[in-house]
Amino acid sequence: MKHCYSRFCLLLVLLAATLAAQAQIEPAAQYTTLTPAQLMAWTSTGPTAVPANVSTVPLATRQNSLAPQLNPNQSFSSKVNWCPDGMNNFVGYLNEQPQFNLYNFTHWQYIDVLTWFASPIGIPCRPWVEAAHRNGVKIIGTIFTDAAGFVALTQKDAAGNYIGAQKLVDVANYYGFDGWFFNEESRLSAAQAAELINLLKQLQAIRPAGMEIHWYDSMLPSGVVSYQNTLNSSNAPLLQSGADRVSDAIFTNYFWSGPTAINTAVTTAASIGRSPFDVYSGADIWPGRNPQQLFNSTTWLSNYYTGGSPATPRTSLAVFAPNLTFNGGLNNFNSNPADYQNFYNTEVRLFSGDDLDITTADATGWQGFGYYQPVRCAITSLPFETNFCVGQGKIFANNGAVAVKGWTDMAKQAILPSWQWARTGAATVSVGFDFSRAWYGGTSVKLAGSLAAGASTTVKLYQTKLPITATTNLDLTYKGLAAGASSTRLALYFSDNLITPEYVNVPALADTLWASTTVPLAAYANRELAIIGVQATSATALTAYRFNLGKLKLYNGTSAAVAPVANFAATATTVLTGQPVTFANSSTNATSYTWALPGATPASSTAVHATATYATAGTYAVTLTASNATGQNVLTRPAYITVLTAPAAGSNTSLSFDGLSKYVDAGIINMSGAAFSLECWVKPNSFKATSPYISSLMGMEDGGVNTLMLRLGDAGIDASQVQFVAQIGGSTRKLASVARLTAGQWTHLAGTYDGTTMRLYVNGVLDNSQAASGSLTANAPFTLGRNYAASRGLDGRLDEVRAWTRALTATEVAANACGVPTNSAALAAYWKCNDSPNLTAADASGHAHPGTLTNMAASDWSLDVPAQCATATATRSAAATGLQVQVFGNPVPGGRAEIEIQGAQNQPITLEVSNALGAIVWRQTVAASATSRLSVPLPGAAGVYLLRASTASGTATVKLLKP
Repeated sequence: MKHCYSRFCLLLVLLAATLAAQAQIEPAAQYTTLTPAQLMAWTSTGPTAVPANVSTVPLATRQNSLAPQLNPNQSFSSKVNWCPDGMNNFVGYLNEQPQFNLYNFTHWQYIDVLTWFASPIGIPCRPWVEAAHRNGVKIIGTIFTDAAGFVALTQKDAAGNYIGAQKLVDVANYYGFDGWFFNEESRLSAAQAAELINLLKQLQAIRPAGMEIHWYDSMLPSGVVSYQNTLNSSNAPLLQSGADRVSDAIFTNYFWSGPTAINTAVTTAASIGRSPFDVYSGADIWPGRNPQQLFNSTTWLSNYYTGGSPATPRTSLAVFAPNLTFNGGLNNFNSNPADYQNFYNTEVRLFSGDDLDITTADATGWQGFGYYQPVRCAITSLPFETNFCVGQGKIFANNGAVAVKGWTDMAKQAILPSWQWARTGAATVSVGFDFSRAWYGGTSVKLAGSLAAGASTTVKLYQTKLPITATTNLDLTYKGLAAGASSTRLALYFSDNLITPEYVNVPALADTLWASTTVPLAAYANRELAIIGVQATSATALTAYRFNLGKLKLYNGTSAAVAPVANFAATATTVLTGQPVTFANSSTNATSYTWALPGATPASSTAVHATATYATAGTYAVTLTASNATGQNVLTRPAYITVLTAPAAGSNTSLSFDGLSKYVDAGIINMSGAAFSLECWVKPNSFKATSPYISSLMGMEDGGVNTLMLRLGDAGIDASQVQFVAQIGGSTRKLASVARLTAGQWTHLAGTYDGTTMRLYVNGVLDNSQAASGSLTANAPFTLGRNYAASRGLDGRLDEVRAWTRALTATEVAANACGVPTNSAALAAYWKCNDSPNLTAADASGHAHPGTLTNMAASDWSLDVPAQCATATATRSAAATGLQVQVFGNPVPGGRAEIEIQGAQNQPITLEVSNALGAIVWRQTVAASATSRLSVPLPGAAGVYLLRASTASGTATVKLLKP
C-alpha cells in the first residue's frame, strides 16, 4: 500500500480533492485545534481552555431492540464510526451561524461514534457534541500531527508518567467528549514508536470508563508507516500487545476490495483475543477515490457481512468522507441555499438507498447503510420531547412565531425521526422535513399529497422503549389544511403487538394555525411503547392533504414547568441607519418576552421576535427578558449592534468582509491560459490564528485542477504572508511573499505569470518570484473574500479587484494601483467596489462577471479606501469649449495617471505632459474613438506636472501631483 492511497495523509487533507465548500462559518473556533505544544501546556484554567466549548449534555443511554426494526434480521454487533473529512472547515463553530447552507447530519441513529477529524489536535465543537450525545453517539477528537508532535506527546514527568496521556484525558473530560483518534502518518524511529505505544497503554490505564482510544492503520510498531488495509500480524500490536490492551479499536485503511481484507481482520482479531468488532474496516466513500464506490452498488459493503446478510456482520464499519453529501458534487447546497431539498435527499439516499425509501430494499444499485444497519434507540425514558428541528433553516420559529433568516446551529437540533422515511400504504402522500413551517427552530415534519376515499398512508417516525403508566400523557402540536373531520391519527405500536397499532385520532383543525392537544395514554398503562407513527387517512377523497408535526412530548403526570432560558440572534449585527433588523428569539420554556432596545425605534417590545431600526450611527446593546410562571431569565448582549451611515450612491468605497460568512460570488470565470495576473488592495482586520491559517482574497479553488488565488497564510508560512497560488502545468504552484502585511493597513498586491516566471508584487514593488512553466487550468467559480472551505474567509476589506489573462509588467503594476482603463487589453474582470448601496459588485470590464454579495448587506460598503486612491473620482480639468479631462487618483499613484476625456466631439486629441519648468516630457495624439479612458505615463521624479488635452476646437488642462 503506497502512502498516497491514504486519505488521512496530512498533505492530502490540506489539499483535499473536494469541491469548493462555498458556505462559510466563523473561523474555526479559537483553541478547538491545538498544537502539540499547546496541548502539553494545557490546563483547565489556562488561556487555551474555552468554557464556551464545554458540552453539558450527557451521553444518552441506548437500548437496542431488533424486534421493532423494519428488518428484524439485522445485528447490533457491528458498530459504525462516521468520519467526515475536515470538520473544522465545515462546522467549526460554537454559536449559531447566520447561514442556512452549512453541513448538517441527521442520521445519528445509525452510527455509534463520530470522529471529529481535524489537525493537529482536533477538539470537537460543542454544538455537535451535544447533538451526538442526545442520540447516544460518542464523539472523539483527533491527534493528527507530524513526527515531532507525536514525540512531544511522549514527554514524561519525574515519575515516568506520560504527560501527553494525562493531558488528553484532561481535555476530553473538560470539554465533555468521548475519546481520541490517533492518526500517526509520519515515520518514527523504533524507539520513538515504542514510546508512543507505551503512551497508548498508559491511556488505557488512566482513561475513565466509556472513553475510547482509536488507532488508525498507518504506523507499524517499528515506526515505519505502512498501510495494511486490514488488521493483520503487522499492525495487531497497535490494538493488542500480548496481555496489554493498546487501543480500543483500529480504523483500517481503505485500499481493499473483495473479502480477503475482512477475512484477515476477523482471523487476526481472534488470534489476539479481541472482538472482530473492535476492527472498524475503513471505507473511503469520496467519489472516484478508492474501491468503495458509493451509489454504484453495495457489492463492496456486502463484504462486511457473511453471505451479504445483515444478520451476520463480520467487523465494524468505518466511513470516511461522508461529507460528500455536502461538497462532493452531488448537489449545490454548499453554494446555493435554495438547493436544500437535494442535500437532504442525498443524506436520505446514503442510508435509505437509491429509492429514498428505507421500508423497501432496492433491487439493484445502492441499497443504503440502513439496509445493513439497524437504528439505535435513544428514546428510553420519560419525558421525551422533540420539535423536529434539524439544526438549521431559512426561518426561525419560536412557539410558531416566525422570523425569516438563514441560520445553522447543531446545538438546537432535536432528536429526529428514527427512520427517514418509513412510509407504507398509499404512495400519494409524501413525508419529509418542511423548511417553511416550524413550531420551534427551522423545520417540522410534513405529510402532504392526496388520498382516495378509504385510502391511508402510515409513517413510522420513532423507535422508542418507553414504559407507559396510568399517568402518561402525550402532547402534540400540529397544523395543516383545515378539515371538517379528522384525517390524521397517531399510530402507536407496543412491544406486545408490533403488527397492529393503536390509533388515536388527532382533533380536526378549525383553521391553518398551529393547534395543540393532550392525549392521555392511561388506556395503554403497563405496556411498552415501541414505535410512534402517524397515519393520514380519510373516508372521503382528499385532493389537498397536508399535516405538519411541530412538537411531540410524552411525560408522566403534569408537564413540569421548567425555568426559561433567554437567547437570541440578530439577522444582522452591522446595519445602516434606517435599515430594519430583526432579533430572532430562540429562548426556551418562556411564555412572554420583553425587549430593551436602547437607541432603536421602538425602544422596547413584547413581540416574540422584535424588529427595530436605528436613526443614528453608533454601537448599541440589546437585552431580552424571557419569563414564565417559574421566573425570568435575562440576556444582555453589550455593543451588539453596529449602525453605520450608508455611503452615497457612486461613492468611492471598498467592501468589508467578516471572516465568517461574507463573500462575493462572481460566477464561473475562465482564466485558463499561458499568462495571467491578479490584483487587489487589501486591508486585513486580523489574521487567522488556527489551522489552516488562510484568509482568501480573490480567485478560485474547487479542490480539483481549477486553482488560481491570492490569499494570506497557509501551512508553513505566517498567516500575514501573501501567497500567490496557481495550477500551472498540472501542478499547484505556490509563491509566498517575503513581506508580512500589517493588520489595519491597506496594501496593494499583484501576482503575475508570463509563461516562465511567477511574480508577486507588494505595493508595486517586486517582492518574490519563482520559475514555472506550462499553462494555467482555472475555470471555476471566482470569489472575493473566501475560497474552498469555510474557515478561509477574509476578515478585512478589499478594493480595486482585477483579473487579467495576460502578465502585467512591473511598470503596469506600479501604475495600476488605483485604476486602469476599463477597455484594457486582456482585462478579464474588474470590480472597482464602488457600487453602494447595491448588493452587486459591478464588473467594469464589460465581460459580464458581476459579483453577488453573499450573506452581505449595503452596510458592507465602506468609505475606508486606500489613501492613495481616496480622490479617484475628484480631479477634473477647468475646461474650455466643453472639453473635459478627469483624473482618477491625484496625487497619482505609481507611474501612470488614469484619465478620462469627455467633450472631444469626435476630433483627434493631442495630449502633452509638461514638467514644472514647462518642458514637454511626453506627447501623444489619439483618435477620438479611443478617448473614453487613457493611461498617461509620468516621469519617475516627484513633482507637479501639467497635462494638456487639445483638439481643433478647444483645450483643457489639469495639474498632476506625482508623490
